[in-house]
Amino acid sequence: MQRHRNCWVKVFVRLALASTVLIVPVTVPAANTEPTQAGQQITRPQVDWPVFPTALQIKLNKALADQAQQNGQSTRDYHTRWLNADGLPMFTNRLILSDSPYLLEHAHNPINWYAYGPEALAAAKVQNKPLFISIGYASCHWCHVMARESFESPAVARELNRNFIAVKVDRQQQPALDHRYQIAVALVNQGQSGWPASVFALPDGRPFFTQLYQPEPSFLATLNNVHHVWQTKRPEVTNDALKLTALMRQVLDQQAKAAKLDDSVLAKTVNTLTAQFDPFQGGFGDGAKFPQATRLLFLLDWLARDQAHSSHPNAAGGVSTAQAKALQSELVLTLNHMARGGLFDQIGGGFFRYSTTPDWQVPHFEKMAYDQAMLAQTYLKAGLVLGDARYWRVAERTLDFVIRDMSAADGGFIAALSADSAVRHQAGATKEEGYFYTWTPKEIAEALPPDDARLAERYWSITASGNVDGRSVPHQGDAAVQATLAKAEGMSLPALTAKMAAIRAKLESARQLRPAPARDENRILSWNGLLIEALADGGRVLGAPRFIAAAQKAAEFIDTNMRLPDGALAHSYNRGVASGRANLADHADFALGLVALYDATGKKHWLRAAQKQAQIIMQDFAAANGGYYDHKALHTKADGDVLNLPSRPIDDGAEPAGNAQALALQLALAARTDDAAYQEAAERMLASFSGLIVRDPTDFTGLLVGLSDLRHGSVGSLAFAGKGNVRIEAARTAKHTAEVRLHFTAPWHSNAHDASLGLIPTAITVSPDAFVRQIDYPQGKKVKLAFSDQPLNLYTGTQVLDMKLNPHASGPMRITVQIQACSDAICLAPEDLAIWLPL
Repeated sequence: MQRHRNCWVKVFVRLALASTVLIVPVTVPAANTEPTQAGQQITRPQVDWPVFPTALQIKLNKALADQAQQNGQSTRDYHTRWLNADGLPMFTNRLILSDSPYLLEHAHNPINWYAYGPEALAAAKVQNKPLFISIGYASCHWCHVMARESFESPAVARELNRNFIAVKVDRQQQPALDHRYQIAVALVNQGQSGWPASVFALPDGRPFFTQLYQPEPSFLATLNNVHHVWQTKRPEVTNDALKLTALMRQVLDQQAKAAKLDDSVLAKTVNTLTAQFDPFQGGFGDGAKFPQATRLLFLLDWLARDQAHSSHPNAAGGVSTAQAKALQSELVLTLNHMARGGLFDQIGGGFFRYSTTPDWQVPHFEKMAYDQAMLAQTYLKAGLVLGDARYWRVAERTLDFVIRDMSAADGGFIAALSADSAVRHQAGATKEEGYFYTWTPKEIAEALPPDDARLAERYWSITASGNVDGRSVPHQGDAAVQATLAKAEGMSLPALTAKMAAIRAKLESARQLRPAPARDENRILSWNGLLIEALADGGRVLGAPRFIAAAQKAAEFIDTNMRLPDGALAHSYNRGVASGRANLADHADFALGLVALYDATGKKHWLRAAQKQAQIIMQDFAAANGGYYDHKALHTKADGDVLNLPSRPIDDGAEPAGNAQALALQLALAARTDDAAYQEAAERMLASFSGLIVRDPTDFTGLLVGLSDLRHGSVGSLAFAGKGNVRIEAARTAKHTAEVRLHFTAPWHSNAHDASLGLIPTAITVSPDAFVRQIDYPQGKKVKLAFSDQPLNLYTGTQVLDMKLNPHASGPMRITVQIQACSDAICLAPEDLAIWLPL
């Protein structure tokens, strides 16, 4: 089966690369490797290995000794085939001093690697050599392939050591640097970017040529050709670097004239995205498919408002009722295919990174922390908006997987699980992509009793031929297929579902006996923030205290451990070391997680902590032309420093954009506090990006959710009134009953439903109104206030409004709460707040 030869990332590049940028011709020579026979004595290859300064060599020797002690005699894995007779690696470079799991994997390549930084740039300048910058991350399958094929090759090592300063970048630990170089990669490679990325740059870091994955022969040819033009056409190379850097600047910090943002922009986006759905398999496009959670969340948000017939983009025209119904069908199709297909780990839970096939059945087997967070939120919202509790079960299994398999022993959540795993427990065993997750009928038979094995093969389509390298990725049939299977087995569909849950548990236990995929132990602050938010929201919505407890534990770990010496938050944490200053996404994502913890627990210290993060964003990341830069102190624009190319991230990829998250944070705090500065900042941000949004709205769905929230209020089962002093939430209490709960922070209150004469009562309305047959309001309390001559009938403290549901009620229900919040000294304007409840 054809696999994609790079770990994709979507980069929105709207500028064509000028034809003058150097394109290095590549001729492919015969492979020039030095293989050895099994059991043959390996001779140290000649790779032009440098003699390190004494002080550095002492550091390397000590780090190697520490690594050997940690690995242990029986479990050594130095990620190299170049080992001495004593089992220790022949080569050790500077990367062994890093705390990055990815860089450590390359610490024993026969390549004189540097980590990106002043030392590498200075070496390139002194030696008058170009930089070769290799960017990847620890769980990237094609990064592993290129490491085996090229970075272990003596021929490649000789070329790099002689003619380049070789630099490694962990895209997870240095996201700002990766983002800028990915723009260069996309510009040179017709819009394609991803990992592993190879960047050739001037000694100061400005790129002049880039490539993605290459096998060893063509990569070696590229090195030879780049060296040739560096030696013979230096002025042209420098000129190309200047032009490419200028293009990068334009892409990174785009400008557009301000434009009007209204509901028609939302409607345009809905229509455009709906037209991009695959009508047969769901998802966007008809090739390999990413979930694109940010788009799904925007569409679910829009659909919730449409179903409620509230003030909505439909009022502005542009989206017909038929189109809205089509959107709902496409969302259901997409969510069902993703949850039933191979993209979702049917046995262990959690989502893989993307599907290599249009039908969602054969995934790329990495499991990323941010995907779990974003897709858990997607299915939580889908359950709310579409009124289908099965989506909540998908979210629940995803979050249980995160706690079980992505929790770090010392706290927080790890970055990823690798796609590759060994086929057996044996040193040096072959690693294959997805082996841990795939099955054969023989393996099923070994793990289960005969009848269960036969049922499992049918339910999850485990066949002798398989669908990936002779093995099968478990996936389910649709509802009709499951109903047919249940009938054939002589049981109801619920009974079949319960039976398969028991079988799944047995298969999961059997799978745990296999060698597990490697863990990327990096704790990335932004990704932990996304998971904290998903866990806290999941715990609140699903009534699962274990998720809230896990979120609190992670937040406390971050606050205690992920600190730099000056007390600032760090971007990453590994091996007991906090590294890198937190960027925009780190602060915004973590703050939204803290807000979610406040929502789940009601504890004010989480809200105060979120406000502190918002203050840091507004003070340290603000851009003069609006919005926020991606990292702190972007004050200079020196051409020689790629990191100083200004970037205000607004377009969403697999992760939501930093500015979109900052906007969501400001709106969340505006609803929960009495500080008007948050809403004012949100309005300014949207105004500053308005021209870009109107020009290409589908690229900015995170910002569009913020626009919709600003105009119409947020979509959820929780809302706040009275500048955060009144908390409103809805919940099912039994099969045919539900409640709306109001909690007032003293001295705040509202008029009771049977309000005193002339005052605005607290009341609820329901859409569809046929869902509810009776609403029972609590009695108010007579309270004498200083500004009133007579006692007033008020709601204070906690009040519960009970609803009796009609037996046929099924689907999403929108509840509008009319309330006027008052303190002892002031009454605010009346508010109409919407909350959603699936039935």
